[in-house]
Amino acid sequence: MFKNAKPIHKDKLNDQVYDRLCMLLREGEFTPGEAVRVARVAEAFGVSAMPVREALTRLLAIGVVANVSGRSVGVPSLGYEELTDLRDVRLEVEVLAVKWALQNRNDAFIADLEALLERLEKTEQSGNIRGYIKTNYEFHLRLYQQSHSPVLIDIVDTLWLRVSPHLYQLERESQYKVSNSHHRKIVHYVREGDVKGASDALVDDISDAYDVLVRTMFSGETTR
Repeated sequence: MFKNAKPIHKDKLNDQVYDRLCMLLREGEFTPGEAVRVARVAEAFGVSAMPVREALTRLLAIGVVANVSGRSVGVPSLGYEELTDLRDVRLEVEVLAVKWALQNRNDAFIADLEALLERLEKTEQSGNIRGYIKTNYEFHLRLYQQSHSPVLIDIVDTLWLRVSPHLYQLERESQYKVSNSHHRKIVHYVREGDVKGASDALVDDISDAYDVLVRTMFSGETTR
């Protein structure tokens, strides 16, 4: 764990620790249900425990992590209702972001998405799971950033902090390949300026991933 961790510089320490923890969450460094000691995070970052605790308190407040013990935290396992709620909110918020993004599309935006799509395909083909999860986040973030709405992006970012640690499970059913087919459609429709096509492709991407997570996480359980 924390293979990509680097020492934190002292300037704006608390914000840097928080940002680094968010990055690690998006990259799958925290396994749902696994306890992580505060001291271990502090050692990896080269800081004292205090800024780590403050950063974790911010993440606790938005439900991204949960207390395991007085000195440990962890990413909580999602229940069926919570996972479904996350999907429903993502469909509303992220589709809105896509609609606004297409109103502001330009050549640079399209070129950025095409480059990220190429990286997604390379990481999927090479079996680089963490690389894929990281690039998947970057692809979606770049898509939504074109909405030019900082408030909307903040909401999206919180949703992704909660769902990203669970996306590694999609690899079990080769879902990354399916997701990339949706990503190609998104880029195609963005290039064409087709708001409905891009929105529908995003809905399929989110919904298909949700279905796989339900099968993976709740196999044999009664979910309805």
